[in-house]
Amino acid sequence: MTIADRPIGDFLANVASARVTPSGGAVAAVGAAMGAALCEMVCIHTVGHEDDRAATNAAETNAAQGPKGAEGTDPDFIALRSAFGDRRERLLELADADVAAVNAVGEAFAADVGPDRRHEAAERATEVPIETAATARDVLTDAIAVIEHGNRNAVPDGMTGAFLAHAAVRASTATVRANLASLEDEPAATFAERADAIEADADRALAAVRSATAAADRD
Repeated sequence: MTIADRPIGDFLANVASARVTPSGGAVAAVGAAMGAALCEMVCIHTVGHEDDRAATNAAETNAAQGPKGAEGTDPDFIALRSAFGDRRERLLELADADVAAVNAVGEAFAADVGPDRRHEAAERATEVPIETAATARDVLTDAIAVIEHGNRNAVPDGMTGAFLAHAAVRASTATVRANLASLEDEPAATFAERADAIEADADRALAAVRSATAAADRD
């Protein structure tokens, strides 16, 4: 059974157990998926409060510009909703991938498979959280538009989603850095650089979220 198919209580009970997995990487991915779901919800409530024809015209106008819309225009919440939904599903897949990767590391170190297999398993266990971090960063980046332009009644939900996504970025990059000592020098350096870049992006996005939050509070 995948993590997406489990009741949340069962998932948390498995985390809070003597089992090795699911662990921090999977929890970070699920947290980011929750953040994406909240932002997706804001999009639904925003589009639901617009005239259907106006929403359709906005979607057609902004389609070529991507989810954030053309400069100086409101974002396309239909495209944003789709993007958040895709990321939510991908993050849940990454939660399962993290469980598999961590289990594979344990098996590699328990068996006499040699250093190459162990490095391979450790590298896979680092690839998953770096992708989780990157996907969570993208959720956070698009959350800015949700908070700035979304339905005012649902904006606090978008803020919660953004903060969950940022926490997932930091949690995932912490896992990446914890794994670096188990990698060869070249991939370790590459992962460290990617983690630094993703964190920098996420921190800038968080600053924008805080600014948008302050503006929303003044409205």
